[in-house]
Amino acid sequence: MTSVIRAAAGRVPPRARRWVRRVVDPVLAPIGSVNGARTDDPVLGLTFDDGPDPISTPVVLEALARHRARATFFVLADRAEEHPQAVRAVVAAGHEIGLHGPDHRRLPSVPDPESWLADGVRRLEAVAGVPVRRFRPPFGSQTLGTYRAARRSGLQVVVWAADVADWIDDPAAMVRLGLERARPGAVMLLHDAYAPDPAAPEPGPVLDRAGVLDALLPGWIERGYSLESVEGLLRGRRPSTTAWFRP
Repeated sequence: MTSVIRAAAGRVPPRARRWVRRVVDPVLAPIGSVNGARTDDPVLGLTFDDGPDPISTPVVLEALARHRARATFFVLADRAEEHPQAVRAVVAAGHEIGLHGPDHRRLPSVPDPESWLADGVRRLEAVAGVPVRRFRPPFGSQTLGTYRAARRSGLQVVVWAADVADWIDDPAAMVRLGLERARPGAVMLLHDAYAPDPAAPEPGPVLDRAGVLDALLPGWIERGYSLESVEGLLRGRRPSTTAWFRP
C-alpha cells in the first residue's frame, strides 16, 4: 500500500494526490502520522525544526512572544547539548519540546532506529528538563519500520500539513505561501535553524527570520487564526493523521 502512495505522489497532480489521501488515509489510520487536528476552528499548530541555534532561536522566540504565539520546537539532541541555554529558553517561554533526532540523519538509514530514538529522547530530556513525547523525522523521511520504531519508543510521530518553504532565500514568497496554505487545524512546518543532510551537506539560506515571522504571524492572526503548539492544537481535538511514508 505504501508503494502505491509513493507512486501516486510522484505521478499525479496535487488535486489528485489530495483525493488519494482522502481515500487511503482512513484505511491506514492505525499507522497514520499526525498532521493536524480534525476541526473547523481557525487554529494552526506552529512547529520549528533543526534547532536550537544560539542566534536564530532567540530571534524566533522574541517574534513569537511579540505576537503571543505558541509553538513546538523539534530539536536535535546534539545541538541541544551544544546550546542548552537556547533549549531552556524555549521551555521557559512556554513552548513545547519535541525530538527531531540525536542528529539530522534520515531515520531509514539508521541501523537501529529504536536505540537511536531512545538515545535522542534521553539526551534531550536531560537538557530540557521536561518529558519529550513527540517526534518529527528529519526530512520527513519515514518507512513503516521506522514509524513502528517511533511508536514502540512511546513517541507520537508528527509531520505537517503545510509549510512556508523557508529553505529558500525568498522571504516574500515564504509569507505568501504561509498565508495561502493555512487551513483550520493544520500543522505548519517552519525552521528556527538549518541542518543539512549529512550525506550531502550544503549551505542553507541566511534568512531574516524575525522579519518573516513579523509578517506571517500577524497575517495569520488577522485572518482569525490562533497560533498554538502541537500540544495546544490537539487539546480537546481529535488528531488528523495521514499515511506518511517517503524516502
